[in-house]
Amino acid sequence: MKVGIDIGGSHIAIGVVNDEGKIVEKSEKDIQSKQNAKKEILDYLEDTLNALTKKYEIEKIGIASPGNPKETKIKNIVNLGIDVIDFKKIQNKYKVPVKVINDAKAAGLAEKEYGSLKKVKDGVFLCLGTGIGGAVFLNNELLIPHKNPGFELGHMIIDKNGNQCNCGKRGCFETYCSMKKLKNDFAKIFEKMYNEIDINNAKQLKKLILENKEEPKIQRIIEEYIDNLIIGLSNIIDIFEPEAISLGGSFVYFKDILYLPLQKKMEEKKYVFNKESPLPKIRLATFKNDSGIIGATLI
Repeated sequence: MKVGIDIGGSHIAIGVVNDEGKIVEKSEKDIQSKQNAKKEILDYLEDTLNALTKKYEIEKIGIASPGNPKETKIKNIVNLGIDVIDFKKIQNKYKVPVKVINDAKAAGLAEKEYGSLKKVKDGVFLCLGTGIGGAVFLNNELLIPHKNPGFELGHMIIDKNGNQCNCGKRGCFETYCSMKKLKNDFAKIFEKMYNEIDINNAKQLKKLILENKEEPKIQRIIEEYIDNLIIGLSNIIDIFEPEAISLGGSFVYFKDILYLPLQKKMEEKKYVFNKESPLPKIRLATFKNDSGIIGATLI
């Protein structure tokens, strides 16, 4: 068995994965404090791995995280305020290889191997969550530059005078199209209408949106989000000319509200260069938020 660990911008998920890419056991935890995030992560990993190694014979541990991976370290996890986190102690303690990979690349590998991108040679995976991460496949190969992991698609600038990003730049794609940004925009409206709202509860948020879908402010938020997402997707299409783009992260839970309107509006080809060419297929990730766990075991 292999263990896949997915460190997100606001939570950690750990799964035991078999040779067919199936998760046989999973646990997860929200990260409570950005200031204490590194300790929370390492403590949770140790507690969980202690339990799992008593139940399973673990042959490898794969760790997926935002940031730049190198050897057993990941640097620049900007949404958690972590400069560097080293997992070498885990490798030494459990006497198994520990591999690290950027979280979006891991999720992309899972979708390419088993899911929504399996039958395409040229494809792009985008994880729309706390931030935006990406993985690019050309001729069935995951593109990984020698210098840095690269393809920080969430940090392409779509408005040079735009919103401040955690990376230090302004106007990054993820400052307009991360699910965190969208949820915060909804919260500003719903908090005035209801005493309590948990914006991270997808079911609750979807219910509130659908109940108030005729509200002009709600419509404007959705329309603006989709238009900005189309700008980002159009840039990706023009650069990589993929056969398909897979959208993952918590975006997948808003199919009726976001995905279907996005597909319809993409057909206008408002921002793409090659308007005569067919658009790539826009798909939802097969494994939803589990892609990172599965993909971490494939490295």
